[in-house]
Amino acid sequence: MLCLAGTVSAQTQPKESRVALVIGNGTYKTAPLKNPVNDAKDMATKLRGLGFVVIERSNLGIRQIGSTLREFRSKLAPGGVALVFYAGHGLQIKGENYLPAVDADIASEEDVPNQSLAIRQIMDVLSDAKTRLNLVFLDACRNNPYSRSFRSAGEGLSRVTAPSGTLISFATRPGSVAADGDGRNGLYTGALLQQMSNTGQPIEQVLKRVVTAVKATSRNRQEPWMEGSIEGEFCFGECSGAGAASTAVSDDRAHWESVKDSRDVGELKAYLTQFPSGVFAALVSARVQTLEKGTSPAAAAAVFQGMKPGQVIKDCDVCPELVVIPAGTFTMGSNDSGEQKPLHVVGVKNFAMGKTEVTQGQWKALMNSNPSYFNQCGDDCPVERVSWDDSQLFIQRLNTVSGKLYRLPSEAEWEYAARAGSPGRWSVGNDESDLERYAWYSGNSNSRTHPVAGMLENAWGLFDMYGNVSEWVEDCFSHGGYNGAPSDGSASTIGCSNKTRGVRGGSWVAASNYSRSATRDNGTQTDRNRSGVGFRIARSL
Repeated sequence: MLCLAGTVSAQTQPKESRVALVIGNGTYKTAPLKNPVNDAKDMATKLRGLGFVVIERSNLGIRQIGSTLREFRSKLAPGGVALVFYAGHGLQIKGENYLPAVDADIASEEDVPNQSLAIRQIMDVLSDAKTRLNLVFLDACRNNPYSRSFRSAGEGLSRVTAPSGTLISFATRPGSVAADGDGRNGLYTGALLQQMSNTGQPIEQVLKRVVTAVKATSRNRQEPWMEGSIEGEFCFGECSGAGAASTAVSDDRAHWESVKDSRDVGELKAYLTQFPSGVFAALVSARVQTLEKGTSPAAAAAVFQGMKPGQVIKDCDVCPELVVIPAGTFTMGSNDSGEQKPLHVVGVKNFAMGKTEVTQGQWKALMNSNPSYFNQCGDDCPVERVSWDDSQLFIQRLNTVSGKLYRLPSEAEWEYAARAGSPGRWSVGNDESDLERYAWYSGNSNSRTHPVAGMLENAWGLFDMYGNVSEWVEDCFSHGGYNGAPSDGSASTIGCSNKTRGVRGGSWVAASNYSRSATRDNGTQTDRNRSGVGFRIARSL
């Protein structure tokens, strides 16, 4: 995640008192978490750069709770701004929310209050401080690791009664559970850090955009939640001052985000009633007309997004070109090996897929480096010797530059796009001799990579889906085959504990059978020593 560093300039230095309490708890005796300490460190760095005095705690112990609250209370000033950020385990008992210390030894519900930081304690501190504005961010809705020994605990956190002038943002809805995340930051915290970089936008818009980002990345499995209200305006930097017009546009966009995937004509017409001249009114009107005419859902979705299957998208100067892939269903897998079984039907939504693999030139433009073994091949050759983790960093930077939400394709999306409607071993059928015109593999590569798009494209306009370099996908890799795999085209989380990720498509060094549409490979997500592995990007529509 790209974070602000250093200090705020004199022109943007806030005049009001700003104090933040930042806590990241990860080293629990029961169910340790990977991301929270990173989340807290990155958040503390971000807030210091935005003019906050930060009290930072990593892995808060029982004996530190009292002194931490006292220090926080002592620095708060009447009329100032208070901010609390917490990442770690959270639990509720009879409607009360608790943030357990990392050294808590909890055997029953009765142990919780004495070994946890109660959210009620935080609210009491904020109420007593007479601050004008309180912001509370709780990335604390993971599974309760002690639930087996509890009688009345519910999932996630419950609603909070907050002091006046307080805005509380939960990582997910009350009673729901959030993901810890597979990258450096949790899903919610990563989105929050990114949106805080837009220092001129009001806090309400920051949080709305966090909701949009998290929902998109999680495929609607996780939806952040906001409670409370504030008076006046707050921005992390200088507010843009666009006034009512800016607010109206923001409300328009927020309503659009809530209905953009809807198939309900009534919901869509409600948008048009509220925003008859809105930014998205033309798209919504087209969608309504399409639905009322009875057009197929796949075609309607493409029209609604203002895009058609096969259309090429380029979101920014340094962004790779994407091709719009039509929605549909296909039979995933094959009977060639156990890891490709069982055959199962998958439904895939419209999405956009990289027209080619990410090139060395595109990598250098964002990363200022070139890890490729074949670095003399040129800027148009695929980048390789990049780990799965490296691809995530590239995507984070690309998202920051473009304002879009790129990602790796899921394994299902990759196979669906590679097949391009063909049930055969390759998109061109079952005859290996036809592959010569579409792929660089061991039979024709001369033991090296080649510039992308040098072979023929498949039926959906994608180059090098087979050969040249293999491609990381988003999914964790399970050696048990597809048992339990999603049927909606999303990435599988089965097998994440061993940090192994899927690889698809074969490479310049591999025989043709390794490039078949259904063939699966894998690698440790930190491995960057393979000159036959690169990646291509995707994004949801």
